[in-house]
Amino acid sequence: MKNRIIKALATLLIAAGSGAAIYNNTGTDITLADGTTLESQDLTKSLTKHYQLRDVSAAINITIHHTAGPENASLESIAKFHVEKRGWPEIAYHIAINQDGAIHFLNEIEERTYHDSGQNTNSIGIVLVGNFETTEPSAAMLYSVKLVTESLCKVLNITSIRGHRDTSPTLCPGVNAYNQLETIFY
Repeated sequence: MKNRIIKALATLLIAAGSGAAIYNNTGTDITLADGTTLESQDLTKSLTKHYQLRDVSAAINITIHHTAGPENASLESIAKFHVEKRGWPEIAYHIAINQDGAIHFLNEIEERTYHDSGQNTNSIGIVLVGNFETTEPSAAMLYSVKLVTESLCKVLNITSIRGHRDTSPTLCPGVNAYNQLETIFY
């Protein structure tokens, strides 16, 4: 069933009463048990390439990223860059979170996206929209990160939550986000 895990996440996030807006960009509408439908808004995708599905019933990690760009960058511009410049099937992340705390479902969790080289098979990519080398993540953003990761932990066997810099030679997710994430998760 498509978006089974996203459906469970959306249900948990709504039940938590976070007040954060939830958007669906997975390509498939999601109907929740209460009848609410999260209609999908499409982002740029390759016409010929597709991410492979993977088994997420075993242990899996969460990797936190930042876009390293302006906080008002559109997910469409990021998707277009990933598809047209990098040659990837779609945007590389599973979930995006904006400074206002809005949560965007981007890909099915079961898809092996290209967000963390060498780690993609066992990692879920969450991206914070903005450059957190130069700015601070907002309280709303950090609260949504906490809610999303806690919800993922309830529906999957999550073994670690880490910054991209913990697995690759990069500054991602930026020093300001990384330091804040340490206070949330460690």
